[in-house]
Amino acid sequence: MTRLMKIQIFDYSIERIEAGLIRQWLPKDAEVLTHYIDSEESFPLETEEVTHIIHSGSSLSIREKAPFTERAIESVRTARDKSIPQMGICYGHQLICLALVGEQAVQRSAKGLEVGWGEVAFREGATQIPGTSSQEKIWQHHFDEVIILPEGSELIATGKHTPIQAFVNFRHRLFGTQFHPEFDRERGNRFFLEDRKLIESHQYRVDEIIQSGPSLNAGQIFFSFFLNFFNQKPISSPF
Repeated sequence: MTRLMKIQIFDYSIERIEAGLIRQWLPKDAEVLTHYIDSEESFPLETEEVTHIIHSGSSLSIREKAPFTERAIESVRTARDKSIPQMGICYGHQLICLALVGEQAVQRSAKGLEVGWGEVAFREGATQIPGTSSQEKIWQHHFDEVIILPEGSELIATGKHTPIQAFVNFRHRLFGTQFHPEFDRERGNRFFLEDRKLIESHQYRVDEIIQSGPSLNAGQIFFSFFLNFFNQKPISSPF
């Protein structure tokens, strides 16, 4: 009998919106555990029975220590040691690299804010994600970026503003995306409109941004890839 997925979401967003955006893309028969993280005590005591962990995005900066940072780092390392697959989105992606590489893995982007339906290039010859083509438009909103990946990682997507847009690590069962696959066009454009003041203070035009949208069903594609590719048995790279 196939074991049902037990997915743990760590929601680092101040507004506590990320978990709901992520949950909509997860299998209906999966058991989903949500933890809203704002302190060390927010983390569960045990993760051994979990099949997958998703670390969410956040408006917090990975370069500034939060009340939960040390516990979050410990959580990433513990899951790595237990071979529990982990997916990181933007802040979560940066957190994984901070935990497994060190502070030198992340920095403030030299090009400043990246926002909008940004173009992401999926590398030829890299691990293929079903449903993607060489160029896609996906939701972006971040100031910080990853510049060093955990040892053994494979860069699978890049961009002109942020070179490291997505990676996989077979040995440690990691999948990280700088972009946000949880946002569809409606929710993504709504967020841009609500954040107009900040966005336009960085010389972007929100009215132009919302005329665009995603080029693919990002939520369905990337969460399905993570859940299905990193199944219960450890895998090794086919490359």
